[in-house]
Order: sequence, then structure tokens, then C-alpha cells
Amino acid sequence: MAAGQRRRTQYQRSAATRARLLDAAIDCIVAHGYARTTTTMIARRARLTRGAQLHHFGNREQLVLAAIAHLFERGRREFAAAFKNVPPGPDQNDIAIDLSWKFFSGRLATAWIEIMVAARSDPRLKAAVQRRAADLQREVLEFGHSYSKLPLNEFALSQAFEAALMMGLAMMGMNLGAEQFAGASAAILGLLKELIRSLARDRGLLTRVLDRLASAPAPAAVKR
Repeated sequence: MAAGQRRRTQYQRSAATRARLLDAAIDCIVAHGYARTTTTMIARRARLTRGAQLHHFGNREQLVLAAIAHLFERGRREFAAAFKNVPPGPDQNDIAIDLSWKFFSGRLATAWIEIMVAARSDPRLKAAVQRRAADLQREVLEFGHSYSKLPLNEFALSQAFEAALMMGLAMMGMNLGAEQFAGASAAILGLLKELIRSLARDRGLLTRVLDRLASAPAPAAVKR
């Protein structure tokens, strides 16, 4: 029993150390940007030695992508906890959008945008980001669809639209004053809520969009 207790304590200490590093990584990226964030800076902010950081994460790429997953999982738990007591009804979708925006307008979006921009000119980071983005997209789809009555393909389209809009809105907020952005975000989110309401009134809307996409010729590849 004593050995088992000791092993659990060691595991808990290791988990706490990882959490400190992951939180510190996000803090550094938000405060200084991805390009200026170093593993030494992260370890210092976490008040850990460089050796402790290397024990858990071999390089910056591994650490920051793990930090994104860590923050995403925390946000998903917070969303589920807040949403579980929301009664069914016309206000449910509005509340879901507000909770999602709280997630997208926070540290996650800032850090994720920083990493995606950096990945554009870094092939190794780009490959890692693409894998992580695919994982996140799948997890968001599975999680969100559990709250929806839409068929999976229609829900996936509406989810992709919402995520793209909120990510673009988060980027807009990086360059606007607080008052100007508050007005712009309220109007854009209001339009999104109205669009979601329209899906309930016109249940064939998403089907028509998907049918048009299926019958349209494949778009030409865009050079980047």
C-alpha cells in the first residue's frame, strides 16, 4: 500500500509539473508571440529547471502543441459543465454560441493563431500543426454533435462555418480597439445566431448547400 501511494504521489507530481509547463507555454505565446517564445523562457515562467522541461518535452514544438491540446481540453470541460444545465429551447443555441465565443476569444485562439502563422514557413511545424488541427477538428465534431439533432454531415458544415467565423473574428480583435471590437463582435455574433435560427426554420438549407457542393466541379488548387 505504501508503495502504491508513493507511485500515485509521483504521478500526481509529474502531472502537476506538466500542467505548469503547458500553462506557462500558453502564457509565453500570448505575451510574446510564438517566434519569441523559447523553452528556456517557458521553464523560467513555470519556475522549473531546464532539465525538468526536457524530461517532459524534448523540444518547443512538442511542448506548444501539447499546450494547445491541454487548453482545448480544459475549454471543452468548461463548456460541457456550463451547458449541461441549459434547458432545451430557442435560447439554447444562443447560449452555445456565447460559450463557444468565450472559448475562441480567449488564450486558446491567440496562441493557436500565433502557431498557425508560424507554421506557414516552417515545414516541420506545419506538418505537426496539420495533424493537431485534424485531431482537434474530429474531437470538436464528435463533442458538438452530441448536442445536435442535425445529421453529421450537416452539423459538420455548420460547425466549420462557426469555427471559421469565430477564428476570423478573433484575428480581427487583435487589431481593433476594445470598444470598436466589442461592437463589431456583438453584431457579427448576432448575425451568426440569426443564421442558426434560420436553420431551424428552413431545415433544407444545409442539405441544399451540400448538394450544390457535391454537383459542382472540383475547384482548382490554390498556390500558397
